[in-house]
Amino acid sequence: MLDEQLSKLLSLGVNIEETLERFVGNEGLYFRCLGKFIDDNNYSLLKEAIGNNDAENAFEAAHALKGVSANLGLSLLYKEVAQITEVFRARSMDYDESNLSKIDEEYKKTIDTLKSLQ
Repeated sequence: MLDEQLSKLLSLGVNIEETLERFVGNEGLYFRCLGKFIDDNNYSLLKEAIGNNDAENAFEAAHALKGVSANLGLSLLYKEVAQITEVFRARSMDYDESNLSKIDEEYKKTIDTLKSLQ
C-alpha cells in the first residue's frame, strides 16, 4: 500500500491492520471492495426513506450502510450511521438532525476520498 493511500484511508478512520485481517491480507480485494462502495445505493435509499418519513426502510438502509462501513473499516462513517440506525430500529423518525448532517458530511468525504484512490 502506498503512503498516500494509507494516509487517505487513515483520514476515514480505517484501522488498516484490523481491516486487512478481514480481507485475509489481500489488499487488491480490499481496494476492489472499496471501489464497489462508491456504487452502493444504501445512502441514497436512506435519504429517500427519511424524505418519505419511512422508518422501516430507513432502518433497512441505515443498517446495511452501517454493516458495509464496518466491514470496510470506514470507522468515522460507521460511528455516525450506527447512532441513527438505533433510532430507526425502534421504528422511530425522531432522529437527531445533527447526526444526519454528520452522516452526510462523512459520506461525502468517504466517497470523495475513495474516488481519489482509483
